[in-house]
Amino acid sequence: MEKILLVEDADSLRDVLKAVLEQEGYQVDACIDAESASVALSKNVYSCILADFKLPNKNGIELLKEAREISATVPFIIMTAYGSIEIAVEAMKYGANDFLCKPFEPKILNSVIKEVIQHKRIVNRNIVARAGKDRTFVTNNAAVQKIIQQVQRVAKVDTSVLVLGERGTGKELIARMIHEHSARHDRPFVAVNCAAMPAELLESEFFGHESGAFTGATQTRIGVFELASEGTIFLDEIGDMPLPLQVKCLRALQEREIKRVGGNKNIKINPRIVSATNHNIEEALNAGTLRDDFYYRLAVVNFTLPPLRERREDIAALVDYYFAFFKQTMCKEKLTISQPARDFLLRYSWPGNARELENVIERGVILAEHEIRIEHLGLNPNLDIASIDQGAITLHEIAHSAAKRAEVDLITRILSQTLGNKTKAAQILGVSYKTLLNKVKEYNIEVEIGT
Repeated sequence: MEKILLVEDADSLRDVLKAVLEQEGYQVDACIDAESASVALSKNVYSCILADFKLPNKNGIELLKEAREISATVPFIIMTAYGSIEIAVEAMKYGANDFLCKPFEPKILNSVIKEVIQHKRIVNRNIVARAGKDRTFVTNNAAVQKIIQQVQRVAKVDTSVLVLGERGTGKELIARMIHEHSARHDRPFVAVNCAAMPAELLESEFFGHESGAFTGATQTRIGVFELASEGTIFLDEIGDMPLPLQVKCLRALQEREIKRVGGNKNIKINPRIVSATNHNIEEALNAGTLRDDFYYRLAVVNFTLPPLRERREDIAALVDYYFAFFKQTMCKEKLTISQPARDFLLRYSWPGNARELENVIERGVILAEHEIRIEHLGLNPNLDIASIDQGAITLHEIAHSAAKRAEVDLITRILSQTLGNKTKAAQILGVSYKTLLNKVKEYNIEVEIGT
């Protein structure tokens, strides 16, 4: 049962909200002020915190700051009766997941709580300093180390950066590094996956909307341009951004102002933009899927991250890094990796790059009790690159063949785990639904269960 911490000083409203939430099946701890809420937070683990802005002694934002010190990941929703968008923006800058303007309907409250608990938002609206899982870009590769040095220098200059590379190579880590080494490091870092969000929702996510702007717009919503006006916006997979939205984003960046959907007020913005794509830029420009003026606005500085197969000296370091991280996270400090499993990890071609390696290590730590063995990794143990006829094909063909087989095995395994549900499989694999469909068709993968 999901457990919610409710903080509201008005007795009647607190009782009503508690009853509404309990009727939805939640277990609710109700507190009258921030002090008692802090005590509850120190003793319990909550699925969500719902707090009023105006509280005795400490306000909701002060409670939010305390909550983030205790838990960086627990969803936090702030309520305000003052209709102040400025309050909501300030709360979200400190890591609130959403806000509600009083009065609101119970169905709206239940919808927002359900959404933040299930982590369905494509947009990560938390400040990077309070992100749940800190990550370090681990590398022993001289070329990548040079890129990182350049990234840290560029971070000091408030300019747009485009990061290129295959999926899973660490493009978002580079974006976060730019933010952390910039003068904006204590302001919001907002990441938007342009490939994972339906086109019709992107405009509202970017620019926000006013209450009543369209069907389902039951309250005013702040867009990422407004939220991260003093911070950094990471536009992931810009190659999949619809052309009409590219035009609107370009205009917003040039004019440094936006209007919410359904609104008339001009809102000044000044975000830093870091973007990324795994697409071939030249092909995208020639095909017309990426506007050249939009590209030139984003690509003042470019970085290209090589795939993991081209920096194999990093595999051992990444295995050790992720293994140590997940052991500590899951309280399995005595867990070890068998030598055959380690040798296999070092030989594997890693078509999904560091992201795939991370997922494999996490799976192994979850499944193993005392020692991670090959069967815990979920990879094909029969894959033996060394056995391929070296004289018959080129090194490039060897890598391509191994990558293709590994990709087929990975897609088949994930589809099996999701009982054939391609939507869920695409989310796990970190690709768009369309990309997964194309791969299933290309490799003639048979799926008999689900959709």
